[in-house]
Amino acid sequence: MCATSQETGDTLHLTSYRSRGPEHLLRKTTIWEAGRATSAASSFFDPIAIGDFGEVFVDGATGANNPVAEVWNEAKDVWPREPFEDNIKCLVSIGTGVPSLTPFGKNVLEIGQVLLAIATETEKTAERFARDKARLGDEGRYFRFSVLRGLEDIGLEEYKQKNAIVAATSRYIQSQDVHRQMKACGNNLAERECMSIFA
Repeated sequence: MCATSQETGDTLHLTSYRSRGPEHLLRKTTIWEAGRATSAASSFFDPIAIGDFGEVFVDGATGANNPVAEVWNEAKDVWPREPFEDNIKCLVSIGTGVPSLTPFGKNVLEIGQVLLAIATETEKTAERFARDKARLGDEGRYFRFSVLRGLEDIGLEEYKQKNAIVAATSRYIQSQDVHRQMKACGNNLAERECMSIFA
């Protein structure tokens, strides 16, 4: 899981195994603290202090809103055998919906809101990763699922629009292409020895 240190601004990986993350956090951070640190989005949840030294963390979204590249690099550290790509049996990326195209505004507040949306946009990261790792997709080892329509104007804080989120997601998974991808992903996972890594 990715969290950002409020003191340094560095994105750290909070893991349950030895990694490049700080050793003292591995020994002392509980699962609920790691989960809370990685969801401490500044406009929704307060930062959290964890570990022996009371380090303060906020959500890792400022540096890794779509952590697919972070997961990739972390996995390379865990399973260093080359060529690394041959180690990957199945990689699943789940998005939060495709954002709407937003023109830049006319005043500082509107421009700031658009820049914030750009900073937290995940689909470009997913597209870049899919292009860079095209062989994984071609061989049915990489799957990206993200609702294409219906969530464009629903913000993270809009929990009261749960019905609209459920409806858009249901429409998405009923599409023939998505159904085919989900089936291929499930078959892939059923056939292979699975190892999971979360970053």
